[in-house]
Amino acid sequence: MKKDMRNFHEIEDLKDLIKSNKKKIIDWLREAISIPSENKPPAGNESKFQRFISEECKNIGLEVDEYFPTDISDIEDHPFWLRGRGYSEYNRFNVDAVWDGDVSDTSGETEDARSIIFSGHGDVAPREPGPWKITSPFDPLLEGGKLYGRGSADMKGGLAAAFWAIKLLKESGFRPKGRVVFESVVDEEYAGGNGTLAARLRGFNADLAVVPEPTGMQICPASMGAFLGDIFVRGQAGMPYTGHEIPNPVYGIGRVIERFKIFEEEWSESNKHPLFPGEGKKLRVVLYGLSSAEKTEFIQMGIPSFSKLSWIVWCYPGMDEKTFYSRFLKYWDECKRDGELQKYDVTVEKTYHFVRPFETPIDNEGVKLVIQAFKSFSGKEPSVEGAPFSCDLGVYGEVGHMPSVLLGPRGENLHGADEYVLVDDVINLTGIFATIILLGTG
Repeated sequence: MKKDMRNFHEIEDLKDLIKSNKKKIIDWLREAISIPSENKPPAGNESKFQRFISEECKNIGLEVDEYFPTDISDIEDHPFWLRGRGYSEYNRFNVDAVWDGDVSDTSGETEDARSIIFSGHGDVAPREPGPWKITSPFDPLLEGGKLYGRGSADMKGGLAAAFWAIKLLKESGFRPKGRVVFESVVDEEYAGGNGTLAARLRGFNADLAVVPEPTGMQICPASMGAFLGDIFVRGQAGMPYTGHEIPNPVYGIGRVIERFKIFEEEWSESNKHPLFPGEGKKLRVVLYGLSSAEKTEFIQMGIPSFSKLSWIVWCYPGMDEKTFYSRFLKYWDECKRDGELQKYDVTVEKTYHFVRPFETPIDNEGVKLVIQAFKSFSGKEPSVEGAPFSCDLGVYGEVGHMPSVLLGPRGENLHGADEYVLVDDVINLTGIFATIILLGTG
């Protein structure tokens, strides 16, 4: 289809083009999933996948920039930087691929055309936990319209849709008036964001950022934030051979878990946001780790000196660290007067960093563009709500100063065994993303 597709009435041509390339898109996604790119802090093995992305972008004529997050001057002093991660020593590099606007355009409209960035993360969660029953993590399997494999939904399916939207438009002969950027960053998982921060500080910003996280085909101009930490219950190690009682921190941590359930109910009931309606978008507490020994400590058969519980508390846009910790620490100060917990030293410690929530106003022109493109290509009215998870959306918005929207495919078992993505969603997203480019840069 060698024609100028700025004419929006030719949307059926775009649908035909994508339909005729469906198998190629799925095969490309299979290859992407088959390349392990697990994030296991402080390391990550994104290198081979990022090289794949870089070469694919070069092959379609995009101008590619590869760089380590630490290449950015003074980035480690930035308040959004998460310390303790490695990059150059593990060859973990970002890829930004640029499709510049039509510099030969003489209509006088070029400088008014939008620039758009499609940005995703190349790292995936580790293959654990198991067992994987449908297939192995990096041996993708298509079955019943579901493509299984680690990272299929989070978020190589979305990356595939964005790449192929650009590839098909470019090969069709379309030339945008504004700049289009395709971006794959490293180190988003595990409350990361350093790769995303580096891209913003390197200058890869636009009039609109579209981030294809797996939103279940909802348009999400907002995402939750997250506070992360550990709570310690400390006591006296030993074995009650002499008959005297030794309070066991394991029992203490059991009481802490009960108290967390109460906090979750109170936290959820006292925080509301119009973009997060319904049971599935209530604020949650995630308890994800228990231990009673240091990593290098030999574990004796006896009462431990401490027990540690790792936690995540989600929040809506508008919440800040000072407000949260004022309430959170007050709650645990009150809990320490609990009869069971009075036996121990109970302390709360922060881990990682504050993953900031973010919200782009729903009446923003960028959000309107995404809604219009969704409706035009799919013929359906989109659901527009907040995303019920935390991610690095706040880095795009607060550091890049961009209207930022999440829109990605449906899938299940993210961060679990037998993760999958719906392939029809990937195909439809390819069309929606291409329509965003047509409407936004034409």
